[in-house]
Amino acid sequence: MRLGMFHGVLQIAFGWQGAHLHEFEAGDEVVCEDSVAIGRVLRGVGSWMLYTYDFGNNWRHRVTLERVIPDPEVVFPDASCLTGRRGCPPDDCGGPRGYAEFLRVLRDKNHEEYAERREWVGQEFDTERFDLVAVNETLKTVKA
Repeated sequence: MRLGMFHGVLQIAFGWQGAHLHEFEAGDEVVCEDSVAIGRVLRGVGSWMLYTYDFGNNWRHRVTLERVIPDPEVVFPDASCLTGRRGCPPDDCGGPRGYAEFLRVLRDKNHEEYAERREWVGQEFDTERFDLVAVNETLKTVKA
């Protein structure tokens, strides 16, 4: 899978809309996502790359290869998510610091910004909910 497609996989897993710029870095270099496959960057267990999404909010993620499935009979034709926890920060919430403030406001129904923030994110937003089944259903639409 090329890194450009992997960006789409990450967007689905994080619940984001892909509305912002992003990049992959390996070592000190930005990697061309259109021509480079994951296996050229993550060459062995423990190798990692940096994925940055939304340069204004600066969501930086270290993507690490944790294991390789050694059985040649096992084939994963589609991207799949094996596990996850907690809800994803919504797009445009202000990055890690903004999200911390956003959560602080949502925990206090008496906060002056509570109604506005709740309306913006929607009543269904749950900071603790991660729906593995829904993520994997959406990932079935991504083909390597």
